[in-house]
Amino acid sequence: MREIIATANLIVGNDGSTTENNSSIGLSTGEDRLRFQQLRSNSDLILIGGNTARREPYKRTPIPLYILTHSKVRLQPKNQLAKQFSMSITDLFAEISNNFPPTEINSPIKLLVEAGPILLKQMIELSLIDHLYLTKNLEKSGENKISIEDLVAPFKLLVCERVGSCEFMQYQKL
Repeated sequence: MREIIATANLIVGNDGSTTENNSSIGLSTGEDRLRFQQLRSNSDLILIGGNTARREPYKRTPIPLYILTHSKVRLQPKNQLAKQFSMSITDLFAEISNNFPPTEINSPIKLLVEAGPILLKQMIELSLIDHLYLTKNLEKSGENKISIEDLVAPFKLLVCERVGSCEFMQYQKL
């Protein structure tokens, strides 16, 4: 069994909204996308839920993509790096830990969670998320609001930086 270091990334609007027109893309900015790409470049694997797969552009990813869903998702064109799983999140973590191919011998698996708030909250409640990168767009709002305070309660704030219209926060599990 290999160690998993799980990092989650989420963008929200100034009102705690997680989407604008049913997608997070409307809340994102150039600086947010740059930081998002940096997180991906330091990861071995991306994990999303079925709703995220249906609403966001995951046709191509630079690293393997695992989709946790109870109904099939069709990515058009098909993402050759995507695999779908229908199991509990804890069973999926065990699957990843036991079967994900190593990039380096005995190295931890660097998992990037790009899931929406429902799956992300479940993972936080199960204490599966080690690091949380939260971007707050101070100029935009939308729908699917969450409580930011509840989301970050099990974490310690390490860094808070404002760039343009966004506040970038980095948290670590307590």
